[in-house]
Amino acid sequence: MSSIKDTQLELASTHGYTPILIKISPDMSSEELKILSKSVLQNKLDGIICSNTTVNHNHPSKKGGLSGKPLFEPSTSTLVALRALVGPDLPIIASGGVMNLETFNHKINMGADVVQIYTGFIYEGPSLVDEIINSESQKLNFYLTERPLLNFIL
Repeated sequence: MSSIKDTQLELASTHGYTPILIKISPDMSSEELKILSKSVLQNKLDGIICSNTTVNHNHPSKKGGLSGKPLFEPSTSTLVALRALVGPDLPIIASGGVMNLETFNHKINMGADVVQIYTGFIYEGPSLVDEIINSESQKLNFYLTERPLLNFIL
């Protein structure tokens, strides 16, 4: 990671600063998460995307990564552990199984700064974004906090 950060800083002088985030697997062990978190903090990466697809599934083909609703629990457990390891200041983008307003809010409440919506958007379309943006909890939060929960990525 140090060579990536060095290259980032070197290129920033001529091309402007571009954040570097690392996307992790929900299949990482506690020890692997500790090692990764320490390295991200030591090398001053800009954030973490938690998480990618899981390869722990029972699909008959045993191939590929699983996404969508079945990913919600393992990715959220990884998010909670990760937030505890990196503290409150490192940005975390949460993804994995965000299918509705409830799962979106849960990711925020478990430590995400931003939520990525992918499979939920494929199945629900723009109505999912509308549900999140226009929910009463989002509107109330927008007026009561400096950190609105309107942060999400499609």
